[in-house]
Amino acid sequence: MRMNSGFNIPRLEHIAVWSESIPETESFLEGVLGWKRHPVVFGVSEDNSVFGGMELAFVDANGLWLELVQPTTEGPGMDFLREKGNGSLVELDFEIDDFDKNVDEMKARGIDLIGMDGEPLQGGGYLHEWVEVDGRIEQGDERLSYLPFELARGTSIELFWEDPETGVVVRRDRDLRPEYKSPASSPRLDSVVVIGEDLEKLAAVYTEILRLERIDVPEGLARPWMELGNSSHAWINGNSDSIWIELIAPTSSNGQAGVLSTHGEGSTLELLAEVDSIDDFHDQMSRKGIRMTGGDGVPLPDGEKAVLNAGSGDRFCYFPLDVSKGMRIMIFERGPEETSVFAKRDAAG
Repeated sequence: MRMNSGFNIPRLEHIAVWSESIPETESFLEGVLGWKRHPVVFGVSEDNSVFGGMELAFVDANGLWLELVQPTTEGPGMDFLREKGNGSLVELDFEIDDFDKNVDEMKARGIDLIGMDGEPLQGGGYLHEWVEVDGRIEQGDERLSYLPFELARGTSIELFWEDPETGVVVRRDRDLRPEYKSPASSPRLDSVVVIGEDLEKLAAVYTEILRLERIDVPEGLARPWMELGNSSHAWINGNSDSIWIELIAPTSSNGQAGVLSTHGEGSTLELLAEVDSIDDFHDQMSRKGIRMTGGDGVPLPDGEKAVLNAGSGDRFCYFPLDVSKGMRIMIFERGPEETSVFAKRDAAG
């Protein structure tokens, strides 16, 4: 990747998903998709002044980690869950190598990072989590900072660093046994979708502030449920095992009045996971009693196993939201190499 090594380039490490019940969400992710939960048990104590108590879990999405977040006490965290809804993709979490260096670099560029509470960063950004180790509760130290929300165009973008001995991510990766990893045959997490009104301003968050690489593939997949009309697309390389951030901006007034007015500027809308054969995947889901949709909640017509994207040959389908515990997940199969949106993206990158 063409990146300036003189800067603290972040890596998309995981995506935070708000959950009403981690066991229920985990049951879908592993039982249906084959994505396995790591056994590390951790959380935030109930006296946390920002969000209140939380339980958390990591799930291997065969390409990137999902962090499931379940509020456990009344307070801002529980209010946030009620507002956003079960399964909401609420945050892009980037790991950085040097927390203080990153703060200084941002400040030198006129950017004052903020804390979890939306206020100016204080106390070194420390978050003290608890981690269960061999039946004992130990402390896990993490330092968190966020891009100011207006600067991030409404997307919650976390920049974090962990203590190399006690951090939760450190513990997770230190004990990453083969049986904790999702099978290679499971759907492979490819990308996460972020929408905004102005594609160039949205892309600048990632290229100018985070210094990540942008790939332009002008055409994108049609998404009937979004009511986009015409739209422009760009892809950001997450600097982490070929995980991408797809940026979408409606270019028609009806698209801006539809999905943007409903979900809001900078919303993280859906995950895209790739399979080798969407016909086989559809049949597997059918045997489980799951009827896939086109994204609008309406089951695919009898005899159809996916939506064909005109021009690219890519095919896709979605889970019903009640099945996926509120997470909007697109399953796709690439079209021919010479026409597929994903093949063009990868070739350009």
